[in-house]
Amino acid sequence: MNCLKVAVVLISGLIFSALVCFCAIVVKSGEDTLVLVHTLFRHGNRVPNSIPYKNNPISDESYYMPYGLGQLTNEGKKLEYRLGTTLRKRYDDFLGDTYNINLLDARTTNSNRTKMSLELMLAGLWPPKGNQLWEPTLNWQPIPYNYLSNDKELSGTSVCQNYNVLFDEVENSTEIQKLLSKYKDLYEYVSKHTGENFVNRNSLFDLYYDSFAQRDFGYALESWLETIMPNLEKVTKDRYYIGTNTTALTKIAGGFLLRKIINDSKAKIEQTLVPEQRKMFIYSAHETNMGYFLRTLGVYEDKIPAYGCHVLVELHKINGIFGFKVFYQDWTTAEPKFLTIPGCATFCPFDDFVDLLSEVIPTDDDCITS
Repeated sequence: MNCLKVAVVLISGLIFSALVCFCAIVVKSGEDTLVLVHTLFRHGNRVPNSIPYKNNPISDESYYMPYGLGQLTNEGKKLEYRLGTTLRKRYDDFLGDTYNINLLDARTTNSNRTKMSLELMLAGLWPPKGNQLWEPTLNWQPIPYNYLSNDKELSGTSVCQNYNVLFDEVENSTEIQKLLSKYKDLYEYVSKHTGENFVNRNSLFDLYYDSFAQRDFGYALESWLETIMPNLEKVTKDRYYIGTNTTALTKIAGGFLLRKIINDSKAKIEQTLVPEQRKMFIYSAHETNMGYFLRTLGVYEDKIPAYGCHVLVELHKINGIFGFKVFYQDWTTAEPKFLTIPGCATFCPFDDFVDLLSEVIPTDDDCITS
C-alpha cells in the first residue's frame, strides 16, 4: 500500500512538473511573438552648431576642424554604430541575417548629423552576410534611407506653420510667463558675461546645447558658464513642457509620428502593409523629437534625451492579441527600460493604446502648411 502511495505521489509530481514546463513554454512562445518594430533615435555626439557667444575663448570653427560646426564627432560616430550593433543583437532572430530592402524603411531629418547617424546605425545593424559581402576587406554594405522635404512626422514643428502661432500663444500665457519669469536674473547674468543680449528662452536654449557640445568635445567652459549649466538645463527641459503644453501643440510636435506608427501597425495587423515583409521602421532625428515624442506618449522623465538615446515601439501578438511594448534606452542601464503608457500595462493591447492616446492623434487638418 505504501509503495502504491509513493508511486501515486511520484506520478502526480511528474504530471505537475510537465504542466509547469508546458505553461512556461506557452508563455515564452507568446512573449516572443514580435511582429513589427518602430525605432526613433537621437543622433550622436556633435560639435556646436555655432560659437556659443562672441567673446568665447573657443572663438571660431577652426577649433572643431576637420568636423565643422554642427557635425558628428568620432565619439558620436562610434555611439551610432554601437546603437546599430545593439539592435542587431536584440533583433537578430527577428530580422534574419540577409538584408532585403522590403524588410526595412529608414528615414531621417534633413540634417547632416542625422543622416550620418542613420548611415552608421544601419552599418551596425545590417553588416553583409554571405553573397552580400561585396568587398572582403570591408564589413559594410550600403543601405538606402529617405528624407522628406515636408515631413510632418519628424519636422512638424517647422513644416506646420500654425505650430509657432500656437506656441507663441502658450508662451505668452499667464501660466508660462510666470514660469519663465524665474529666469530673469539668468538672462541678465548671461548677457553680462557674454557681451550679448540674451533676452529670451531660445537664446538660453542655444547657449546650453552649444556649450554642452563644446565641453563634450573636450574644451573647458569658462567658470561662470560652468556654474550656471544646471540652470540652463532647466530652461532647456522647459521647452518640452511648453512645446507640448496643449493638445494642439502635442498633435504637431509628436502626434504625427504617433499616428504613422499606429497606422503602419494597423496595416501590419490587417496584412495590408506594403511591402508585406516589412519588419522595421527607423527614424533618425534630434533631441526635440525624442522629448516631444516621449511627452506625447505621457512617459517623459524630465531628462534631456542623451546622444544616441532611442525609443522602441514593438508590436507583439501575445495569446492572439496584438499590442505594444514600449522601451527607452538612454545608456544609463544595460538594457532598455520598459515604458508604461499611463492607463495601460507594459503590454498594451492595440485598441487600448489607440484609445488612451486618441486625444493627441492628429488629422491632416491639424497641420497648416501655407
